[in-house]
Order: sequence, then structure tokens, then C-alpha cells
Amino acid sequence: MVGLVLRWWRELWRDGLPPRSPSSFVFAFACVAIATLVRIGLGEISSASAVFAPYYSATLVAALVGGWRAGSVAAISGALAALWLFVPPDWQSHAFDREWFVSYFLFAISSVVIVWAAHSYRDLLWRLREEQDRRQLLSHELAHRIRNALTIVQSVVSQTLRDQPVAVAKLNGRIAALAATNDLLVKSEWRGAFLKNILAAEFTPYDAARFRLAGDDFECQSEVATALALIFHELATNAAKYGALSAPHGRIALAWMKQGNRVVFDWAESGGPQPIAPRREGFGSILLRKGLQQFDGAVEIRFVPTGLRCKLSLTLPRPQHDEEMPVPEAERPPSTVVSTSAARRAATRHLVLHPPRLAGRK
Repeated sequence: MVGLVLRWWRELWRDGLPPRSPSSFVFAFACVAIATLVRIGLGEISSASAVFAPYYSATLVAALVGGWRAGSVAAISGALAALWLFVPPDWQSHAFDREWFVSYFLFAISSVVIVWAAHSYRDLLWRLREEQDRRQLLSHELAHRIRNALTIVQSVVSQTLRDQPVAVAKLNGRIAALAATNDLLVKSEWRGAFLKNILAAEFTPYDAARFRLAGDDFECQSEVATALALIFHELATNAAKYGALSAPHGRIALAWMKQGNRVVFDWAESGGPQPIAPRREGFGSILLRKGLQQFDGAVEIRFVPTGLRCKLSLTLPRPQHDEEMPVPEAERPPSTVVSTSAARRAATRHLVLHPPRLAGRK
């Protein structure tokens, strides 16, 4: 019961009541009634309690929830209740004494200021909410148009390169990586995306049990999120075709450490075919190097007998605000791989890095 009441109050305080509605005036009288009960209780403790004291709060709450009209009704009815119930019987003979006159004047002026301030705050709050709704609508419309544009690009690529299915698959995979990251950025209103959400979108097509992630989660700005999505897409697709994910018992360990604005990633594959260094640098390796270059980053790839090792480092751009906002626990992404977007599920993963070939394979 208490939980229901608290939930109702939170919703009422957040959404308010329609101005000039009967419910707003009923709420104003309820506030005055509660204030009267509080004043009676204070009178039992000390008869010297200020006559109008509880009605300031009633006026403020009524104005914030129901608007300035409800606040005015609360102020007037509170004043009448105070004069009728708590002013001494001989008040008429002292009605214009300096002390009483000051009390009347202060309550009237204070009520006007309270109602005006509450009305201004309520009006500003509603304008901010309308602006937020408008911004979200535009953001979703932009995301929809971007998805449509990416779909058209995929269609053009497929038609243009119809005789090169491998190239089409590679391009479609990269476009799908951009689409998945775009969905994450839209959900955060383009502020950025959390690293584990990015990894989840890239690793979802594969068995989550084959990945071991180690590192504290952090939020990446939009440009970093896009670059990391493409980079880990390259690594995952390469592992799926030529590395650890191409073998039944292959595993990938990804660890990272963030010190200040510098982040270092360590990608380690195991249980897959023994890699051999390529004779020339493939497009995927170039993409890794170029993608990190803009963030003062570096990439180191080693082909060891146990599997591919890739060490990435980059400097995160400084956020626009000085302090990072704390993330509620409910909004923290899980540590395991979760679902991804429909665009990602529709895309086919293919090799991006120049593949390390098995020993003895031509």
C-alpha cells in the first residue's frame, strides 16, 4: 500500500495536474487540509507557533502540481482557515495592530512570490520537456533516414559488385557495423555509447561463451564509438574465418585498461589454427591503423603459435563536460554479450583483415 502511494506521488510530482482542472483545485484544498492538521499538531506542542507557517508549503506544493490558479486557491483558503481556526477570538479588536498587520502582509507577499516562482518553474519545466520530446522525435527521424540510406548503399553495392560476392559481403558487414553503432548512439541521444554495448553488438553473431571480457566499462563519445565498432568488427570477422572462431574450441580474450584518457586493449586468440604473418598489409590492418591514428593511437599485431595477438591503444577525446556523469546501475550494460540490432542480424560477417594463413595452406 505504501509503495503504491509513493509511486502515485512520484508520478503526480513528475507529471503534475492539468491547469484549471477540477483535480488541481481538489489537490489545492487537500494541501490546505494537510497544512491545517499540521498546524493543529504544532499548536498542541506550542501555542506560540506561527499562524500561517504550514500554509506556505501548501501553497508551494499546490502551485507546483496544479498551476498558479491552484496555488492561489491554496493561499486564499489557507489564509481563511488560519484566521478562522487559529486567530484568537478577540482578533477583530487587534486586527490592525502592527504585529498582526505585519503577519498578514508577509503571508500575502510571500504567497504571491511563491505562486509566481512555482508558475515560472512549472512553465520552464514544461518547455524543457516539450523541447526534449521534439529533439527525440528529430533524432529518431534522423536515425530512420540513416538506416534507409545505409540500406540503399547496401543495395547499390550488391548491384554494382554482383560478380564479386566476397567484396559485397565485406562491405555489407562494415555497413552493418556502422548501423549497429548508429542505433546505440541514437538511444543515447548522440552523447556516446558504452564500450560493453559496442562489444555486445559486434560479438552477438558468435557464441558468447567463447569471449572473455575483462575491464571496467566506460562511455565512448560518438566518434570513438564508431571507430571501435569498425575495429572490433574487423577483428571478429577475421577470427571467424581464419582465427579462433573458425575452430570449435577457439576462444578470444579481450582485456582493456583505462588510465586517464588513455585506453589500451589486448586482443588474444587461442584454440584456433596457427596463424602465419601475411606478406603484405591487408585492408583490415590499414583500417585499424588509420582508425586509431585520429585518436593518437597505435596498433601492434603479432602472429604467435597460439593465435593472433593484437594490442590497440588510443586517447579518448576530452568530454564536453568536466566530470563524467554517474551511470545508474539499471542502465549499466551487462558484462556478457546481449542482443543487437536487426540490421546487424541481417548482415553476413566476412574477412576484413588480411588473413593469416594456416601453415602449409596455399
